Amino acid sequence: MEQQCLFGPNFLEKLVGKAILHDPKVAIVELVANAWDAGASEVVITWPTKENEQFFSIEDNGSGLMEKEFTSRWRTLAYDRIGVQGSVIVVNNRNRTVFGKNGVGRFAGFCFGESYFVASNKENEHIEYQIMPGGGESPFSLVKKKPITYVRGNGTKIFVRDKSSLRIDEDTVRSEIGMRFLTDPSFKCTVNGVIVNFSHVPEENIAEHRINLESGDAINIVIIDTSDADKTTKQHGIAWHVNGRLVGEADWKSYGFDEIIDGRSSEAKRHTFIIEVNFLANTDSVKKDWTGFNMTPEFEQARNAVFDFVKAHIFGQTKQKRDQVFSNVKNAHRRELEKLTPLRVERWEEFVTEIQRECTNLNEKDLLKLSSVLIKMEQSDTKYSLISKLHELDPSQIDNLHNILADWSLDLAKEVLDELQIRLRLLDELRDRVLDVNTKEVQDLQPLFHQGLWIFGPEFETIEFTSNEGMTKVIQSLFKSDIKGSRNRPDFAILPESTVGSYSYHKYDDDGGEIGIDRLVVVELKKPGIPISTDEKGQCWKYVSELLKKGLISRDTRVTCFVLGSEIDPFERDARKENNERCTIQPLDYQIVISRAKSRLLKLYDRVKGAPFLEEQRKDLEANERQNVIEFEKKA
Repeated sequence: MEQQCLFGPNFLEKLVGKAILHDPKVAIVELVANAWDAGASEVVITWPTKENEQFFSIEDNGSGLMEKEFTSRWRTLAYDRIGVQGSVIVVNNRNRTVFGKNGVGRFAGFCFGESYFVASNKENEHIEYQIMPGGGESPFSLVKKKPITYVRGNGTKIFVRDKSSLRIDEDTVRSEIGMRFLTDPSFKCTVNGVIVNFSHVPEENIAEHRINLESGDAINIVIIDTSDADKTTKQHGIAWHVNGRLVGEADWKSYGFDEIIDGRSSEAKRHTFIIEVNFLANTDSVKKDWTGFNMTPEFEQARNAVFDFVKAHIFGQTKQKRDQVFSNVKNAHRRELEKLTPLRVERWEEFVTEIQRECTNLNEKDLLKLSSVLIKMEQSDTKYSLISKLHELDPSQIDNLHNILADWSLDLAKEVLDELQIRLRLLDELRDRVLDVNTKEVQDLQPLFHQGLWIFGPEFETIEFTSNEGMTKVIQSLFKSDIKGSRNRPDFAILPESTVGSYSYHKYDDDGGEIGIDRLVVVELKKPGIPISTDEKGQCWKYVSELLKKGLISRDTRVTCFVLGSEIDPFERDARKENNERCTIQPLDYQIVISRAKSRLLKLYDRVKGAPFLEEQRKDLEANERQNVIEFEKKA
């Protein structure tokens, strides 16, 4: 047998909260907010007092409810107002952002009586229901009544038919409404026949200021501080008024004011700044539909002045809170600060204080982390130079940096980037030298190729390849003349028209002992203008044959000879195989070598060739070339 859920007597209170059901300040604000969400421009409240015997009621001229809409919305617990009706309602051809999200405000009527009534009219369909508390199978019930309370035009009236023992007077009601619903002059709220205005806001909750601009225009600012934070920032923030009319909506997001204050903070849920800029009516600043401002010079001047004012005001209001946060942060870093000199501690304190001033959205948790970073900077060699680099980044680059650090550890990222930098530097220097027909000292390239064997393919990637001086001496001995310019470089052979380097790694037995050479790479670089032909390929085989005869390599040793030059005989571009294909002699022109290197770097070179470390290297190379020319001319 199917069993239904039962509701305890306190279910509704736990669902909507005690304040809505028992605190008349909260309850009346919720009901006015419902009228706002219904698109009302006028709300009339009857508030019982000692002097009158009236029952509580609140009536609006909003969109009203048909019976189907009413029963559907009122019977649905955790009603998704935005999902069903949207986040905006059109009022006088303008969009208005609504307050409600989950529909709990409709139960505020229980604050004013054991049960309450809802009368509504939409398109001349009049309805009236009594809302009664429940229990057991339902936390509340709807009882349909014959309409006897008629709402003129579209709108809704919520009322009780028994006396309410309210604990606040009508002046307090006006002040609560005034602190929250004066942002839009077109929204009028009346309590016992008196229209709520700024005079009803308590003196301690309201202040007025005037800003005189250089243009001679003036901005009047009304600041309302509710003292206690509301649940949301709705009806708080910056409200721009031009000739008694709201431009756009009251919020913290528009025109960058969210830089000043975090919408989640209590200050954002307390403060409202009503900005009167009537002089903008005589400019093109106000959009034709009054949904916002055009970024004219006049509005930008006003916005900047208001921004500075609001920032200074919020900063002053939050001084005590900031001081407490600073004290907490300093105490948390007490041990680290004790290790710094007094001068460094003072600098750290100034830095943290300035961050609090400029980054008002920074919470204590984030400030604690940032202040820890600042201590580490004081302890580092580079000090605060990292801050300068971060300052140069735009917001999207800051996000990119965050994503990199989220995916990579800093040490691992540096290891990868260092290796990439080495290879890019190597490629950049090779490109400048091998493609220069005036290159004379081609032997200077041999050490570069020793570092760049990876260019020729992944099988040459291992760091176990090392220069083999013994093999180099054998190659040198093939030439009977005293080779010019040996330059005390025994790790490669300098020949009349080329330079030869040999790079090998050992072969090991199962016990880890060396048993010969497993792999040998011979790199011969030809000077620009010397074409590679059959003779040059044959010369490489001559080197290998001599090494075989001397017993420096075995017939099982795999040998690859690269003959590199600026030009190759078209008929000699193919590789030559010797020693039962254990020896490969491959001619390559320098252009192909550079292209291979770029491909092995995933084409990154062309994308990062303007990197600072490459620019710096090029300057150093140019300086060295100039110095070499000067020394050569002196010797001449």
